[in-house]
Formats: sequence, C-alpha cells, structure tokens
Amino acid sequence: MFIDDNFIGNPSWSREFLKAIKPMKLKWHAAVSANVADIPGLLDDMKDAGCKGLFIGFESLSENALKGVNKHQNSVKKYERLVEEIHSRGIMINASFVFGLDGDTPDTFRHTLDWIIKNKIETVTSHILTPYPGTKQHKDMLEAGRIVNFNQEDYTTSEVVYSPTRMTPQELKEGYLKLYKDIYSWKNIFRRMPEHQKAGYLLFNIFYRKYGKLTEKICEAIGYNHIGRICENLACHFSKKESIFA
Repeated sequence: MFIDDNFIGNPSWSREFLKAIKPMKLKWHAAVSANVADIPGLLDDMKDAGCKGLFIGFESLSENALKGVNKHQNSVKKYERLVEEIHSRGIMINASFVFGLDGDTPDTFRHTLDWIIKNKIETVTSHILTPYPGTKQHKDMLEAGRIVNFNQEDYTTSEVVYSPTRMTPQELKEGYLKLYKDIYSWKNIFRRMPEHQKAGYLLFNIFYRKYGKLTEKICEAIGYNHIGRICENLACHFSKKESIFA
C-alpha cells in the first residue's frame, strides 16, 4: 500500500514512478482522487504496474452535499463511469463515504447501499462527519450551537459530536452502523462479488470486515506477519486456479 493522500496528484511523477516499479512485479494498492477516470492512460499504466485496488473518497451521492464540503473534483454524475473505468481494468475499489453532511436524511443510507450493491463496490469505508477543532467547519458549528460533544477522544469519525440538520444524532449513528452491517451481510457480500480478484475480495470481506473482531484476536495470537503470509499464499493459490479455468 502506497501511503499517499492522492497517488495521482502529480500525474507526470506518477508515470515515472510506475515505470520504475513495473519490473518489480509488485501487487499494490493506493489512494486516488475521483478524477482518475479523466486520465485513462494513467489507469492503464497503473494496471500494468501491478495495481490491485484503489481507495477513493466518493464522500457522498448528493451533488449539493459535495458542494458544501468543497469537493470540486467529485461529480456524482461521473461516478458510474469512474467505477466502470476502474473495474474494466480488473482493479478493486475501496469506496469512502461521509454521512451527516447537511442535507443527509435517514434515507441517505438506503440510497447509498443500493448504489454500492448496483455497482459491485468491493469494499467500503464509512465515516461520520467530524468537525475537528481548529477548522472552519468546527467554528461555524460552534457559533450555530451545533457542537454537542467537546470530548476530543470522541472525534474519531465513528461518533456523532454535533447536531445534524435533517436527522437526529441517534439516527445518524444507527444509520452508520446499520450500513456497515448491511454491506457486509452474507447476502450482500455475494451480491457485490466482482468478476475479477474473487479470492482477494472474499478474503477481505469475510475475514477482515465480516469477522473483524475475531480475526483481530487470531492475528494477535498467531502474529500479523504470519497471518499475512497465509492470506497471501491463499490468494495466490486461488488466483492461479481462476486463471486456469478462465
């Protein structure tokens, strides 16, 4: 995993980097901005250099919500083309969403779940909007009397520390938790099954997401490095079988 907020922030640098690592035959993941679909040639280079998955901050399926958080590079109208461009190259998507934006309602969770299943998004990382102290968002909410929790230990993106505009804090927290449960239900794991990288997909969805707490205890007991090698060998084993029967 290349730890960079935006692997394609400087496309010319990215191309040079991809050219350098291609002979290494690595299998890797990275985070990119949603406008990667506008640079299809770079996506081809990423695929050829061993890219297996991309983390993308979709943030919201509401255009108005995106404008409110200055996500100018994101466009809901282009999301499905973005997904198609990435999936057509056999690359998995880890989609990130933020809930609790002004305009979000309890129906936002169902709408998002339907879109995730329809587009066979392989993995999802969700967050609750968190107005961090020192930001303009926090200042504005503070002045409006919307901050309800000042304990900074709760500013984790999984707790509600402010009053949303169109739902209660309880509805936001319950919707956030239920979405995770629904996405990683057995039914929806198989409904989202991609045509490519099935072994890696199942390993992540079942062992990391579906049974995260259990696998965490197993990893602590056996050792993360050892578990990593086991999962790598399993993924390679099943990938070879898929290639034989493809």
